[in-house]
Amino acid sequence: MECRTFDLTVSSATDVKDVRLLGKTEVHARISIAGSPDAERRTPTDTHGKTNPAWNFTTNYTVFESMLMNSNTVLVVKLYCTRSMGDRYIGEVNMTLKELFERAEPDKVAAKKGSKEFELHEGEAINRGRSAMLALPLQKGSVKSQGTLIISYSFSEKVTITKLLMATVATRMLSPLHHYG
Repeated sequence: MECRTFDLTVSSATDVKDVRLLGKTEVHARISIAGSPDAERRTPTDTHGKTNPAWNFTTNYTVFESMLMNSNTVLVVKLYCTRSMGDRYIGEVNMTLKELFERAEPDKVAAKKGSKEFELHEGEAINRGRSAMLALPLQKGSVKSQGTLIISYSFSEKVTITKLLMATVATRMLSPLHHYG
């Protein structure tokens, strides 16, 4: 079975709606794939940016190649205002992994003069996955909400795994691998 690593960085949001009547707006994001609550990740709460929060939060998932070929697997990033009486929903971005993969440009690694690692001639390049940076409008229900979410992401090269490793990969898909903040 073929799979890839999907690295996602939730960078920041701009001009999000201030949903608090009193107090300071402090925003965090919740990230999931295909709506699976077991695979949900959460950014730290930005306590300084108010309606322009910044996180630069990176997480990753292992995704099967088949998830990139159909429109059933969706990345969901929801923004919330952190409150002591319960978080208040601000808005979200939904995009299929297929669309993210198609929008990403192939990453090229240039060969260095005399490099034997890639066995390429100087000036040639090889594909090392795909990556992109996007600014996406926040949605609230079926209506465009106020604000923009900025993400960057990359898909690694395809790797083939054996059946023996598939149980491990399935477990990794549903649990956080790394969080950088």
